[in-house]
Amino acid sequence: MSRRRPTLLSAVVAVITLTASAALLAPTAATAAVASPDATAPTTFRVATFNVLGFGHTEPGGDRKGYADGRKRMVWAARAITESAVDLVGFQEFEPPQYATFARRMPTWGMWPTAAQGTQATQNTIAWDERAWTAVVTTTYRSPYFHGKMQLRPLVQLRNNRTGQLVWVLNTHNPADVGGPAQKWRDRSEQIQAALVNDLRRRQPHVPVILTGDMNDRDKFYCPMTYLTELESASGGVHGNPPDGSCTPATPVLIDWVMGTGDIAFSGYTSRRDTLVKKASDHPLVYAAASIASQAARAANVRRVVVIDVEGLPSRYVSARRTPALAHLRKTGASTLNARGSVESRASLPNTVSILTGRTVARHGVRRNKDTGSTIRAAAGQYVSSVFDVAHDLGLTTSLYSGDPRAGLLVRSWNARHGAADPYGRDNGRRKLSAAVVSSRDSVASAAARKRLATRPSGLTFVQLSGPAQAAKESRVGSRQYLRALRAADLRVRKILRQVNRGSRTKGSTLVIVTSSTTALPASSRYHALPLLVHGPRVPHAGLYSLNRGYQDPGTRRTTYSGKQPIRTGVVANLVTSALRLPQVPRSGFDSRQTFNVFVDPTRR
Repeated sequence: MSRRRPTLLSAVVAVITLTASAALLAPTAATAAVASPDATAPTTFRVATFNVLGFGHTEPGGDRKGYADGRKRMVWAARAITESAVDLVGFQEFEPPQYATFARRMPTWGMWPTAAQGTQATQNTIAWDERAWTAVVTTTYRSPYFHGKMQLRPLVQLRNNRTGQLVWVLNTHNPADVGGPAQKWRDRSEQIQAALVNDLRRRQPHVPVILTGDMNDRDKFYCPMTYLTELESASGGVHGNPPDGSCTPATPVLIDWVMGTGDIAFSGYTSRRDTLVKKASDHPLVYAAASIASQAARAANVRRVVVIDVEGLPSRYVSARRTPALAHLRKTGASTLNARGSVESRASLPNTVSILTGRTVARHGVRRNKDTGSTIRAAAGQYVSSVFDVAHDLGLTTSLYSGDPRAGLLVRSWNARHGAADPYGRDNGRRKLSAAVVSSRDSVASAAARKRLATRPSGLTFVQLSGPAQAAKESRVGSRQYLRALRAADLRVRKILRQVNRGSRTKGSTLVIVTSSTTALPASSRYHALPLLVHGPRVPHAGLYSLNRGYQDPGTRRTTYSGKQPIRTGVVANLVTSALRLPQVPRSGFDSRQTFNVFVDPTRR
């Protein structure tokens, strides 16, 4: 999505700011301390807007024939919200019987305004799951509704119970034309809301802002709002700064909106209009997954990531004598020598796909260790998104350099023909790799990677060295031929690191991740321990298991997918996205909540 600064047109509505946010000066506060906020975890949640079709529309004499009673419809609406895993929603047309039904059906949820604030206020209630959020500030602002009459609208500040992250949420229902032309009142409402968003950002620049609502406008809402503020739609769309000034909302363009400031990464935008939702309302349930980068990731400010896959590298061969470059990474960064690959396969290509997609072999479908000329989509029976998709679609460049010819499968699967459409912001095309070199020689691949890093470094670079695995295949792991290939691979890693540390655009802002997609050990080996080494800004010298207590070091045991899990190389996909402050890889399974941490906790000394 495009990133913009609020423009000078904000001054046009500056006179509204104090009116719009006057209540903020004396808010009603309901604070609750977070026991031990996790500054190393991102804040992930699902946010929705839902016009639930007011109770009066469907009672006897109402104007929406064929719908059930509003109380029954609210039961269905609550079920749809639960099924969609939404934990924060802005309602419209939320009349008292629906309010009371929701409160009974969703006892763990908080709401603002409460019934004590009156019917007019509660029609646009904001609701949140109190298992995830605690209200810190509950207040209101005013904006015009029918015939310009000013009505109360809710504004809340919530604190995430796990991370301590604060977020502002405002909700609205801007007037429709049912009582006569109302465009001027919608415009006035939008100006007030834009001014309030800008005022909140001025007061607390590091607190994200979310706006939900039935705006009763499409382009006429999106274009002015994204011009006057830094808000972006969860559905995507592009709005350029002057003198370009182009404005293209994502299609289809609805009147129900979920928007957020640029420090919120949206993914999985959905307009749910299935049978259940149609029974509940004449509007869709519109929601999206939202992610706010952890304090640790924001402090690290990683701008580029380099992932290096040294095929055929069992952990026991990582040592100062045999692999001095890798040993240096262990001394200066976070690491483990007991990571594991996918349970289903120990072969390189299936695990490479897992590393890039965050999926198990069973879920991406690539089981054979050869490039058959097909695609990952064909193997899975559906499109499989990768870390390249997320980075590319959100405007970063990506590159792949492999000394393993089987990587042709990766390039083909995410090329201009087979890659998926870009669902975020400006259309960056279907080809998910900005540059790619696949060779049978590591020397060719690594030289091309270093050249790109020196001249036009990508936001994400993936390098694959196949020499050790090939030597193991031709002789065995541990043979003289293998040890020579391992030394050569280690030297290539060292040269890539040297280039990263020399380049003015990469030094001090690049995260380097080194792992292996296979140990190349015989299948009969008792266990297959793999290295996972991470080096970069604000990465401490520490064990990855000590930084991530949610994982269990398996020792020398073989593992399955049941029970507490070891660190698996598949976490790399979402480690990359979280480090770059991007959403998770769609439908990924490994670290899908982006909680795997490699950074220093900025709140602790």
